[in-house]
Amino acid sequence: MTILVDEAIWPWRGGRWAHLVSDDNIAELHEFGRRLGLRRMAFQGDHYDVPEDVRAEALALGAEAVRGRDLVRRLRAAGLRLAAVDRPGRWEPTGTWPASGSIPDLATAAPAPLVEAFGRCVQADWASASTAAFRRSSESAVVVEDGGGLALVGRLPEGVEARCSTGRVLELLVYEVRGS
Repeated sequence: MTILVDEAIWPWRGGRWAHLVSDDNIAELHEFGRRLGLRRMAFQGDHYDVPEDVRAEALALGAEAVRGRDLVRRLRAAGLRLAAVDRPGRWEPTGTWPASGSIPDLATAAPAPLVEAFGRCVQADWASASTAAFRRSSESAVVVEDGGGLALVGRLPEGVEARCSTGRVLELLVYEVRGS
């Protein structure tokens, strides 16, 4: 497993950012991102953008520091580099539900596997938890945010991924095959 991170030179949101990639496979990159506490929705198709402080954490966890051009060269050599037009693009909201005391009905805003996973597997205090649904290219996501007490119970439906960041943000994601 080789996780690579380039220099944090890219200005955004008042800080400097770097790229985190795998030169072997995307699954190991997602696992490393989970260990770092990255939001799964931050994945850009072939990399995660990470702020300077998270870059330092990645290095401490064993990522290899490389120059930007070396990162791209190794990503291409592994066959993992996506052209800009092939990257998934921005997340667009499809629904939002503020805390209301009851579990939101996502049926019109998310695909069936996410609706099932949300209703069956997510435990939250609905009096304080807010929920949002998103879509981009062939992915959909549901995000639940709460001050604490978020939990996943039971088995997720096939194809649904889950990631809980800081115990306060829970993401459910699914890749969709359109037209089938």
